[in-house]
Amino acid sequence: MTDAIKRKRVSMLAALSLIFAAAVSGRAADPALDPLVITASRYAQSAYSVPAYISVISSSAIKATPAQTMDDMLRTVPGVNVKVGSSRVVNPALQTVSMFGAGGTGRALVLLDGLPLTDGFTSFVPWSKVPPATVERVEVLRGGNSSLYGTNAMSGVINVITRAPKERAADLDYSYGSMRTHQLNAYASEAVLGKFGLGIDYNYYKTGGYQWLRATDRGPIDHNATAKNWTLNVTAASLKGGAAGPLWFVRGLVFRDNRNHGLDQFFDSRDEMDLAAGFRLPLDSAGEVRGNAFVGKHVLDSTNATTSTTTGRTAQYICVHNLLPSLDSGASLQWSKLFEALSSSVTVGVDLRNTSARNDEADYSTTGVYQTSVSSGGTQTTIGVFGQWSLSPLPGLTLVPSGRLDYWQNHAAFQNTFDGSGRTPLPSKDYTFFSPRFAARYQVAEPLALRGAVYRAFVAPTLQNLYRGARPQNAISLPNPDLTPEVLRVGGEFGWDLTLGPAALRATGFWSEISNSIGSVTLGKVGLITYSKAQNISSIRTRGATFELPWQMSRQWALTPSYTYTEALITDNNASPGTVGNMVTDIPRHQAAFALNFDDPSIVTAQLRGRYMTKRWGNDTNTYNLDENFVLDFSASRWISKNLEVYGDIENMLNRTYTSVQLGSLPLLGEPFYAALGLRLHYR
Repeated sequence: MTDAIKRKRVSMLAALSLIFAAAVSGRAADPALDPLVITASRYAQSAYSVPAYISVISSSAIKATPAQTMDDMLRTVPGVNVKVGSSRVVNPALQTVSMFGAGGTGRALVLLDGLPLTDGFTSFVPWSKVPPATVERVEVLRGGNSSLYGTNAMSGVINVITRAPKERAADLDYSYGSMRTHQLNAYASEAVLGKFGLGIDYNYYKTGGYQWLRATDRGPIDHNATAKNWTLNVTAASLKGGAAGPLWFVRGLVFRDNRNHGLDQFFDSRDEMDLAAGFRLPLDSAGEVRGNAFVGKHVLDSTNATTSTTTGRTAQYICVHNLLPSLDSGASLQWSKLFEALSSSVTVGVDLRNTSARNDEADYSTTGVYQTSVSSGGTQTTIGVFGQWSLSPLPGLTLVPSGRLDYWQNHAAFQNTFDGSGRTPLPSKDYTFFSPRFAARYQVAEPLALRGAVYRAFVAPTLQNLYRGARPQNAISLPNPDLTPEVLRVGGEFGWDLTLGPAALRATGFWSEISNSIGSVTLGKVGLITYSKAQNISSIRTRGATFELPWQMSRQWALTPSYTYTEALITDNNASPGTVGNMVTDIPRHQAAFALNFDDPSIVTAQLRGRYMTKRWGNDTNTYNLDENFVLDFSASRWISKNLEVYGDIENMLNRTYTSVQLGSLPLLGEPFYAALGLRLHYR
């Protein structure tokens, strides 16, 4: 297909969307659709006055969706690419997210109440750590935002904001579903002395899981992939603050997760303890100061296996055991102030983050015989200074230049083998990167606003890629301490927000050019084991467009269709020139979704949700094909009394079978049909 034809198709879609939006015009838009957001500017402002493509998912929308996990909920958000394997059972190493077709690992930053949720060692996202029942809202900010957030914000930022305790309340939510799945959430809060709220939230999840290999790929050793986890969250927060958030909070979180990945010798566990605190200090005419700090102690205990490929997966052997303790800490401080001149505002601040980790590894032969042990580790220290100026030189026109200077150092790195060679220091590296962004928004008329932005961004190499590597089944990926940052050399977006009566059309075109992309270079094969090494090898170009059309058809009915077109291609690869022109791993060319809602408390609250994507590729050589798929989900709930609600969820109600993600040479299946019934008890 030629570029001219592609552009013509996108233009036709835009024109059809405009015609449809005009056709449904009539009533004034609901002002409740104009919430305050924090993520776009790091201070509270109207969601639809910022020159950025941002979406807000409210607690009521989260409750209505059939999705049971945060990553499954985000799959229908236009422009967001979540690896399709559900966090219900999928290996933590496969829990990643990106936006605007960037792909890869760590190219989108996920925050929890403004603090990093993205793991500091691996850049994976522990979705199970945040049960949807605890979430007040989710802010999804697309596009390069390293100018405010630094590394990982190359393609966007997702900020998951949890509910703050405000009053005496208690909630109990329990569901039981297919695959022997139990989920329990218990919450209680109290207003203490009229000064602060204290909340305790406990979440428990357990599933018997499902067989995630195709029947043709299975052997006698394969069984269901299973998962069990629990989270305990204790939060104290100021009762003052309003929509901009509490004036202060303190949070302690404990998380325990156990997973088996379909083999007796392939499993892992995570133990995590996190402390966080933050404050917001209004200074009247002098502006506002925000600050926060966090520290987390995380331990990953992981065992992996090799399988016999010559005898039809009839035998398995332990190949590696890893014990990986890490300590992640950081703090930020910023000042914001509104000025009457040019209706402007200024934000300046500084972020600090320090992540250190050690990997104690025991290696085994292809037949499970212990061979040697190795210990390696290192520390990554980052400091970023940022600033943003928002001004309105003309009525309806907002200009927002911003920039950030990041300095980070990979240091205190070592490798210690237990074969007599002793401890070996690894080279230290430091880098500096400047991330500029310029954004604009123009209110052309009352119903129509145009917005756009250009930017640069980056992703620092992770400690895992630098010093640990990885060992999926029958493969060894070696670390590389000489890795340099991935760089979004230039990116941009242009779009419009059009409100016509009960409908709104949001359309955005985007592009980016990413260089120094970190990929895996195959070094060779010894027996059953394939060896590779992480290297800066390729460049990527993404182009595309998103369209979404929320339509309040009546008081009870609402429809939200969306469509995303993405062309994400490898444009250069010095290690494998044959991949030039191939599609980026895990990024479909076409995605579409819809949500049809019916809300009448006297009858039922229900949602029918559909999501579709064309085929993707599971590797950069485009030889592993991941299936085209259409998944239909349904949820319904009904209040039985003032305090009791009954609900049901069905996911993949058509029971479609499709491959969702690639693990080594094996494609894994998406979640099959799932149905659950539950009860919610509310006390206020």
